[in-house]
Amino acid sequence: MKLADRSFIVTGGCGALGGGVARAILDKGGIVVVFDILAPEDGQKVVKGYSADKAFYFKVDISDVDGVSAACREALKVIPKGSLFGGVHCAAIAPSRKWSHRMVDSCKDFQKVLHINAYGTFVVDACIADAINSQYPDEGPFFERVAEERGCIVNIASAVANPVPARCLTYGPSKTAVLGITSGASDFLGPSGIRVCSVSPSAVASKMMGDRLPYMVRELDAAAIFPRRASEPEEAIDGIMFLLQNSMMNAFDLRVDGAWRTISNWGGPKDPRENAPALE
Repeated sequence: MKLADRSFIVTGGCGALGGGVARAILDKGGIVVVFDILAPEDGQKVVKGYSADKAFYFKVDISDVDGVSAACREALKVIPKGSLFGGVHCAAIAPSRKWSHRMVDSCKDFQKVLHINAYGTFVVDACIADAINSQYPDEGPFFERVAEERGCIVNIASAVANPVPARCLTYGPSKTAVLGITSGASDFLGPSGIRVCSVSPSAVASKMMGDRLPYMVRELDAAAIFPRRASEPEEAIDGIMFLLQNSMMNAFDLRVDGAWRTISNWGGPKDPRENAPALE
C-alpha cells in the first residue's frame, strides 16, 4: 500500500514512538492526524513541528468512544476527501507500584489499565474503521465483500503479552487483549478491505523507560536470544511501516524483541520479585 497522499490517525502521536511513526508516514508523502492528551495548544505546537501543512492535532481520550468518534469526524474535515486509509494506535498506560504478595492489591490497577489499553484499543480501532468506511456508500450489514484495499490499522501490543511475566501482572494481560482485538477486528473488517495487525516490541530504549532501563537491559541480556538489548524506537517504527505498506500482512503480530523469553526466572541468583523495579 502506498502511503503518499493518504491520511492516517496516530494515537499517542506526541510521544517517542507515536511521533516517530507520524514522521515516518510524512516522510512517505502521507498525512497524519495525531490524537493525544496534551492541551490543544501544546499538541498543535508538537505536531506542527512534524509538518506545517500535513499534520493535524486533536486532544482525545482514547477510552471515550463519543470523543474518539467526534475526533474522527473532525479529522475527516481537515484531510483531503476520501484520503483516510488507516491508523496506528500507540497510546497506552503502564501502572507501577511496589511489589505486594496480595494479588487483590492489583485489582484497581488492572481495572484502569484494562480500560485504557484494551477497551481503548477496541474504541480506537472501531472508530477509525467506521471513519474509513464512511467515505464509501453504506450498503448495509451484509454488503458484498470489496476487492480493493481500503486501509490498514496497526495496534501496539507488547512482548510481555505472551507469555505474561509476574512483574507485568496487569499491564501484560491488557496487551494480550490487544492481540485478541487485532485478530477479531481483522476478520470483521476483512469484507471492507481493511487490514488489522499489531507490533509487539520488547523494552524500548526511550525517555519513558526512565530509571527502569538498566533493569530491563539485564533482563534482556539474560533471556533474549539475540540481540540481547533494548530495542530502539526506530526498530519498532520500521516494523509498523512494513505492516502498513505490505498489503499481504493481515491478522499478524510482529514481534520486535530479539526472541525475548519474558517469563520470570525463578531459578536465578536473585528472586525476581525483589529484582523487579516495580509491579506493573
